[in-house]
Amino acid sequence: MNITNSQSHTHNQHLTIELEANPRYTRKEAAAYLGVAYATLANWAYTGRNGLKYHRCGKKAIYMKADLDAWLAEQSGTQTA
Repeated sequence: MNITNSQSHTHNQHLTIELEANPRYTRKEAAAYLGVAYATLANWAYTGRNGLKYHRCGKKAIYMKADLDAWLAEQSGTQTA
């Protein structure tokens, strides 16, 4: 497959726009964004608790801002006593 320089440039622009609209966070960054400890987020990922989505990239966990925002919205329900 031969990609021209123009096609490559257009593809890179698309990726830049996508990343700006939905940034990716490391686990440390995601923990800070959510206001939880790094170890808590790591534990949730290990146990599958809370259903928070993440992606593996080698040994690293990557969190998408849209997934973090969706999870936060789910958590904002009112409690009844």
